[in-house]
Amino acid sequence: MNGLRRDAPKGYYTHVVTDYALDWLRQCERDRPWVLCLGHKAPHSFYFPEEKYAHVFDDVRVPYPDTAFALDGKPAWIRQRLRTWHGIYGPLFDWRKNFPDDRPEAVKDFENMVHAYWGTVLSVDDSVGRLVAYLRENGQLENTIVVFMGDNGLLEGEHGMVDKRTMHEPSIRIPLIVSGPYHPAGRTVTQQVLTVDIAPSLLDVCGAPPLADIQGRSWKKLVDAGDPDWRTAWFYEYNYERQFPYTPNVRGIRADEWKYIRYPTGDSTPDKHLPELYHLSDDPEERHNLVADPKFASTRRQMETRLADLLAATGLANGQDTMPIDEGVKTELPNPKIR
Repeated sequence: MNGLRRDAPKGYYTHVVTDYALDWLRQCERDRPWVLCLGHKAPHSFYFPEEKYAHVFDDVRVPYPDTAFALDGKPAWIRQRLRTWHGIYGPLFDWRKNFPDDRPEAVKDFENMVHAYWGTVLSVDDSVGRLVAYLRENGQLENTIVVFMGDNGLLEGEHGMVDKRTMHEPSIRIPLIVSGPYHPAGRTVTQQVLTVDIAPSLLDVCGAPPLADIQGRSWKKLVDAGDPDWRTAWFYEYNYERQFPYTPNVRGIRADEWKYIRYPTGDSTPDKHLPELYHLSDDPEERHNLVADPKFASTRRQMETRLADLLAATGLANGQDTMPIDEGVKTELPNPKIR
């Protein structure tokens, strides 16, 4: 780590960590392989864009998504979450009114939140540009794999929610853009790729031996020529947090066309929350929960079986899938130290 800055960092956080990354790259020996992982905190609430981007979107109208109010047929916990820290009527944005007809302060608060979030992403874009420019100027870009991705999706009012944690599409979908000398340019892959695939994929691209006992798989073949054996489904899990008691335990399966979500209690008793079943190819915004529709009873059973099989394949069957007790949705605020 020789050559890194020792003085106290000053300035906007996104630029500061980019400066550190560039300092580190400058001291790398160019004839040896290196890997750099840079994570940006600013696009994680609370959102504080730098001054030059603080008002870029002031004139852009951002209403609530209409799915925020289309909650019929959804599990009751989603409505219970509306006035919590992770709900659109909760205290996170200092709501002052409910949802009257005109342009209430509540809507303005939501709009300001989205504007600020977008502003932080512009700084991330600048950061990526600085790093790519450095690699290009130093003749390394043509031999460098660049991966741009997020760690989780983000709900911005959909289903009456903010934050993440749930298994709904805005929460589980993330960007993944890969550029480098070992992939065909301009290729868009529509199959489901997961974050656990990153490590085995990069090792494969670099010609390194594969890792043993790892859940992910390399997408090199998928990108280069297509892979008929690529996954068609995967499971999602989330465990109830006492620090953020706004989301139940979640176990679900996301297939190419269908999604099934259940909410285990954590104590082996029957689930107390209504499950969710969505036909994503027809209903990508997950407006219509089909779990109670008798026409889709066989589909529900199939998805339940597939979910159980995926859990078992990962060693989470027969009581091995331990999780906290679901203590219910609460309105208490999280500790300020962990928000």
